[in-house]
Amino acid sequence: MTQQIRQLPLGGVLDDAIALTKGHFGSLFQIVAVTVLPTLLITSFYQFAVMPPLTFPFEPEQFQAWMEAQQKHGNVINLLTIISGVASIIANAAIVHGVSSAYLGQPVTTKAALSHALQDFLPLIGTSILGGIMIFGGMLLCFVPGIIFALWFCFSTPIVVIERITGPEALKRSKALMKGNVGSMFVFGLVVGVIQVGVAVAPHIVPQPHAAIVLSAMVQCALSIFGTAAIVVFYFSARCQHEQFDLQLLVEQVEAQIVLKAADEDEQAIG
Repeated sequence: MTQQIRQLPLGGVLDDAIALTKGHFGSLFQIVAVTVLPTLLITSFYQFAVMPPLTFPFEPEQFQAWMEAQQKHGNVINLLTIISGVASIIANAAIVHGVSSAYLGQPVTTKAALSHALQDFLPLIGTSILGGIMIFGGMLLCFVPGIIFALWFCFSTPIVVIERITGPEALKRSKALMKGNVGSMFVFGLVVGVIQVGVAVAPHIVPQPHAAIVLSAMVQCALSIFGTAAIVVFYFSARCQHEQFDLQLLVEQVEAQIVLKAADEDEQAIG
């Protein structure tokens, strides 16, 4: 089923995000299966193999053993973490492309989404670093400005991927689209966060540790798909609010139908 792009309340954003995730889960999960999932599994299994368990409240001897293991294997863990971060950026961009394609009624393919994401990798890195510096600076000032900056810039990835706007211009555009939506985005983030935390707890009840690691990684991938889909839907809703994007789409669809009808009539006349 194709969702109608329009300005939505929070409940509508969640409904469309759930529908997009369910309707295209296979194609979207293929994206994370070749990017994030392998790095998550490798990192998790490596840490499980080399790091002693650290349970709270921990004994001094237990903490000492954990610190020694961290010192011994920290470089490898840090490298794996960096690789996972790179994979997450690529996967997130690819999911944005896939979800936006599905939302606009276009086909979703893993190859096209990943190809698009790789082209946007460096612009995304630059934009993310710039936004991260501003958010970190806001946190140092009084914490609250950092939260506001994070809310302002939450559309930066969709803007880079969908509109191909990068750097300071992407952050400025994200802030413009967030006008009147900061409070809603804050509540929206809390709701999505509660959903993600609730679902993420499930794998930890699995008694077999290796199975729990695999299940946890798969759940994280599924949650990343849903979270990204929700941001994309919210982004299009904000564009409808500020730019009447839904009316632009309607005009384009009507124009396309007129062109197709004229082509059919010409073909019939020739025949």
